Amino acid sequence: MIHTANLITLSRIVLILPVLILVSEDKNLSNWFALILFVLAGITDNLDGYIARRTGTESPLGALLDLMADKLLVVIITSYLVSLTTNEYLVIPAMIIIFRELVISAVRQFLTERKGSNPIKVSFIAKSKTTLQITALSFLIISPNFGNNFYYLTIILFYTAAFASLYSLYGYIKTYKNYIK
Repeated sequence: MIHTANLITLSRIVLILPVLILVSEDKNLSNWFALILFVLAGITDNLDGYIARRTGTESPLGALLDLMADKLLVVIITSYLVSLTTNEYLVIPAMIIIFRELVISAVRQFLTERKGSNPIKVSFIAKSKTTLQITALSFLIISPNFGNNFYYLTIILFYTAAFASLYSLYGYIKTYKNYIK
């Protein structure tokens, strides 16, 4: 059964396309609309889990949809924005962020197949990493509407998000190694 929380999660996936369509590398009003939709998608990351817990509708399907929605939102938007800006300074942090998302997804899938479920809960560091990623991507979406200083701040945020991604990956790998043996 599809619950309200799952519908909210699915909306995160649906919002990806309008963001991609609206974002522009030029100073443009559509960047503001893309930003609003992207932030809305980011907010659903916390909202769906909150609603599922409050209504007692947590489920393996909801957990899987949430994981997929998170990864799709970050990986697709990151890939598109970095290719749109063609700034070589963003390539390395983007690759780190995408690499982390794919590795964690693969390890979680492996553990789920091996153990029947993912025994590792989302850490505070991982949630903070997601917030940093959403913030950095939000800045990147709207950066054409501001000057170079804002863009430099965006690059710093992107590297900060990449560092948090690596730190989170390290923590998960350290925890996962106990379950993979």
